[in-house]
Amino acid sequence: GFNIDERKSIKNTGGSSTQVHLTTQKHFIKVLDIPADAAEFIKHFCGNKEYSFKGRDRRFVKEIDTEYRIAFEEFLNEKKQEVIDLIVRNGFDITSVVYNYRDGEFEGELTYQEILDKIKDAEWVFLKGGVHLKLPGAMKKNGKGRKRGKTIFHFQREAKKNPDNRYNVLWHIHMNLFV
Repeated sequence: GFNIDERKSIKNTGGSSTQVHLTTQKHFIKVLDIPADAAEFIKHFCGNKEYSFKGRDRRFVKEIDTEYRIAFEEFLNEKKQEVIDLIVRNGFDITSVVYNYRDGEFEGELTYQEILDKIKDAEWVFLKGGVHLKLPGAMKKNGKGRKRGKTIFHFQREAKKNPDNRYNVLWHIHMNLFV
């Protein structure tokens, strides 16, 4: 039945992650009011049709100037909730997200508030081809720090082969968020 108080975003997937938000670089930077140096990270990471670096139309994380990576990481840390709000709700009043894996083989549901609670202690990890938001991991056996936890969201460049439309900002949501 219909319930005016519940607005669910249902993600039907056959894998451990699925696309949750796709937008242009320009829109992503504008809507989140991303500072110039942090925006430079996105522009180098996602690239464009005219971009050229070592024969590629983009750079991988380690190939981007450190100052831009640090600026983007600082932005993500300061605006973690706003980023997650954009990629999960995108301006709509979504009250919960349902992750449906392989027609019910696994189904998880979290309210939007439960998602915010889970991301509170999560950390951004920059890997070669993407930026991952990871849950805190278990303590190391030697008691000195924590292992990296599981990815719950990640940002990558859209991977279309068509050079006219492959430079967008793409976010995935992971099953790990729901287990």
